[in-house]
Amino acid sequence: MFAIFVLSLYSLYLIPYTLYKLCGSGPDDKVTKSWSTKKAGQSLGERVESLATNPLAIQYTSSRANAVQQFDPFQILELPITAGDADIKKAYRRLSLLYHPDKNPDPSAADYFANYISKAYQALTDETSRENYQKYGHPDGPQAYSVSVALPEWFFSKDKNTAPIILLVLLFGGIVLPLGLAAWYLTRSNKYTGPNQLLHETIMLYAQDPRYGVKESQALARIPDTLVCAMEFILMPNAPGQNAALDDLRRRVLFLHPDLKEKSQFWKRRASIVKAHLLVLAHLSREPIPAALTKDANFILQKCPALLKELVGIACVPRVQPGYGWLAPALGSVEMMQHLVQAVPIQARKGGKGGEGSGNLLQLPGFDSDVLRRLVKKKVKTLADLRALAPEERAAALRDAGLESEDQVESVETALAALPTLWVRAEVTDEAGEAADGDASVLAGEVLTLRVRLALTRAAHAVPGFDSDTIRGASSLAYAPQYPFPKEEAWYFILGDTSANAAMCLIRASLVAAEAAGARADVRAVAAGTDPAAVDPLAEEADAAEDGAAPRYQEVSAAFRAPLKSGRHVLTLACLPDSCLGCDRAVPIKVRVVEATRAEREGRAQRLAAAVAAGEDGEGSWEQVGASDAEEGSESGSEREEEEGEYDSDEYGTEESGGESEEEGDAPQPGTT
Repeated sequence: MFAIFVLSLYSLYLIPYTLYKLCGSGPDDKVTKSWSTKKAGQSLGERVESLATNPLAIQYTSSRANAVQQFDPFQILELPITAGDADIKKAYRRLSLLYHPDKNPDPSAADYFANYISKAYQALTDETSRENYQKYGHPDGPQAYSVSVALPEWFFSKDKNTAPIILLVLLFGGIVLPLGLAAWYLTRSNKYTGPNQLLHETIMLYAQDPRYGVKESQALARIPDTLVCAMEFILMPNAPGQNAALDDLRRRVLFLHPDLKEKSQFWKRRASIVKAHLLVLAHLSREPIPAALTKDANFILQKCPALLKELVGIACVPRVQPGYGWLAPALGSVEMMQHLVQAVPIQARKGGKGGEGSGNLLQLPGFDSDVLRRLVKKKVKTLADLRALAPEERAAALRDAGLESEDQVESVETALAALPTLWVRAEVTDEAGEAADGDASVLAGEVLTLRVRLALTRAAHAVPGFDSDTIRGASSLAYAPQYPFPKEEAWYFILGDTSANAAMCLIRASLVAAEAAGARADVRAVAAGTDPAAVDPLAEEADAAEDGAAPRYQEVSAAFRAPLKSGRHVLTLACLPDSCLGCDRAVPIKVRVVEATRAEREGRAQRLAAAVAAGEDGEGSWEQVGASDAEEGSESGSEREEEEGEYDSDEYGTEESGGESEEEGDAPQPGTT
């Protein structure tokens, strides 16, 4: 836009100056008022020439002699450079017979004889002419310079009737066309923005629109209302051939969601938004998409991860002092990613605790409501219950539930083996690097650092002969048979205060290093004849660290500010994958906040100075130990030294921490501390 601004300022000068120079009133060019002291009016050619030679116009100067080419007497007389006086006189006589006015009546011949042949002869015989030629390159001495303008000759026509044409050429060719091209280029090049390359209008709508933008209390059930209002979906065309397919899709979605019939606002939106919403609901319900709408459905599913990632970032933008975002929409957006990737209805999360409802079983291949109902009768209500069964018992339970073929059972086993188990150790430190959680006290508003150690295991790794070195790279692909595109796994770590709906910090990471560390632990457990599910990779890492071995975990970290209110706060670290359900983790972190007295501030300052001097200053940025980014994680089956609180997730996606209501005697949850 700066280029347009500069050109606009230039046009403010150029347009009036052009009108003045070209169309200014004045006497006729051929009339001179001898009694007037004013200069005679300029001709049209003189006006254009003065305009073109103006400092702001384009001009060029050619420094050349009046001759067409460089003056060379030997070349003019057709002599070699070694010619003597006799040869020079002989050549002069020969050319005189051809070009002398007495011999040739042609005026051009007489001009050539006077300006070239005679001067060439003088340059070679007359001492003065020879000196001028040797010094200045011409027998007449230094030649004058001429200034020319790089414009066509018709620009300097003296016919006033051509003035409007010249003005239009200057106006449209020199101003309007460059401005239009610059505006078109800048508009096209700046159409997308941000790391997710979304339209400007989409980000503005998500962040600021009072009706469809992100809201403080918006959770999972209301995330689709905002998601489908992206400008990318609004601009989707509604082809006439899609009407019949849309009617069929509408009937099937209304059969699954009869409550939409009474929601008039749902149908009053743009036709493209309604189409996008229906396609999302159909995908979540695993309804077949009509062939006429397949292209639009794939486009929507391909764009949704980037849009939901943007929603998470907008939800965590600091809004609440001392720099907190909104927790509910941040968690709801990540949960929406899980449902989209695995094609599981949002209602399946209803009644589940910590994302562990029986509806999470619907992500497994071949599962539907009938299979789920039969498994519940057999006391298999969650993923953990199904994974806890022995392989033979699990296969029998699946056959009794309706999955009779071996291929169906094998597909379920493959999906279960791909589900992640996340092992977590989290701690909070102050600016001096000292522990700030538990019984330690921190100052109100103090900058703290969350450090999370991670290891990730899968049942697919706990088999004899598995090579842990095959886990490498920047990311891992999720197991998502219902998603039409390859999906890279990523994990979100959101530290928040559920009672205040405050998101304190956000970390998004790929846990390839954590998965590699977990796979090496499983390989060692299998080699030792130990059940890998009973081995805590992080506890094993602690023993290895004492022996001086390299760390076997991945660490991520982020800075945040302590709450402003003094007292005990039970914060929740929500660890959520974006590609599967039932693998979420919630880690409680207790922080005791005290008012910042003068003595405490001075003591903190002294400890911080000592830590800096010793090179132990804590960092508030991301940190990964043991390798690069990797993948996701889940649950496990070993006991913990500290208690863990889970967050409840009902049909609206709201969470409740087990923080202050927990009793010290509660049993610890697997996979976290």
